[in-house]
Amino acid sequence: MVDDRDAKPYQSSLPRIRRQRKEPRYGPYKGGLNTTLHLAVDAHGLPVRVLVTAGTTADCTQAAPLIKGLDTQYLLADRGYDNNDIVNQVESQGAIPMVPPRKNNKRSATF
Repeated sequence: MVDDRDAKPYQSSLPRIRRQRKEPRYGPYKGGLNTTLHLAVDAHGLPVRVLVTAGTTADCTQAAPLIKGLDTQYLLADRGYDNNDIVNQVESQGAIPMVPPRKNNKRSATF
C-alpha cells in the first residue's frame, strides 16, 4: 500500500523559472508601451525643445537639460518640477520660477 499524504496535491513537476527584471529604455510595462514627452514651449505654446524618455522617468530629472540655455522671463511648470536645484537653475538664468510647491515642501511659493 502506498502512502501519499506527504505529496502536495498541486505540486508541479516543472521547475519554476525566475525572470530577471530588466527595464528597457522604451518598451512594454504592466500597462503596455509607455513613454513620456518633456516639452519646453514658448509663450504661444509652440515646442522649443522636446525630450522623449521612458515612462517611468521622473519629470524633475529631465528639467535641467530641458531649460538649459533658454532665454525666458518666467518658468511655468507643474508640481513634478518642484525641486530646489531646478528653482536655483532658473533663478541663475535670470528667470522667475512659477512652480507650485509639493504638499510636503516647506518652501512657500508666491504667485
